[in-house]
Amino acid sequence: MPQSYEVLRTQRLDLYCLTADELFEIGENEDVFANRDFENPYGVISKENLPRTNRVADVRENPEHVRWYYRMIVERERNLVVGSVSFHAAPDERGMVEIGIGIAPDEQGNGFASEALFGMWNWVAHEPGVKFLRYTVSPTNRPSIAIIKKFAFPQIGEQIDEEDGLELIFETTVEDYLDWL
Repeated sequence: MPQSYEVLRTQRLDLYCLTADELFEIGENEDVFANRDFENPYGVISKENLPRTNRVADVRENPEHVRWYYRMIVERERNLVVGSVSFHAAPDERGMVEIGIGIAPDEQGNGFASEALFGMWNWVAHEPGVKFLRYTVSPTNRPSIAIIKKFAFPQIGEQIDEEDGLELIFETTVEDYLDWL
């Protein structure tokens, strides 16, 4: 099973992919990231109740899929975890990937979410088989809506998520995203 993947780097951030072993230990071991060099005082991922059942099952069956899942967002200058970002799954039959992001409350408002999304989308836009980029958000989450509007993703509809309720769906093609850059 692969133990690490390339760290994605942006201007201020390093996006570290969890290993399969780390993914399996979340919720069972609060010190799951003890071997890592970064500091995680907010307990990002390790102390959060994140949706991961489908991710764990997928990685047990397809270990290489771990690269699509959780990445720790580490602010490089302080070597501090400020949040996490994850695709919901590997690309589906349409070539669509959907992303989710969370920033620690004390770190919100510093542009980390936009920068991490930029890093993830720049990486995935060059991955074979990826054709559509999707971002879903509650209509009451104004900060997240403001973030996706910066990227010029059009709203293409709405959906009811089993866990999150009503969500707005923003989606663009990889081609349109790369043209936007």
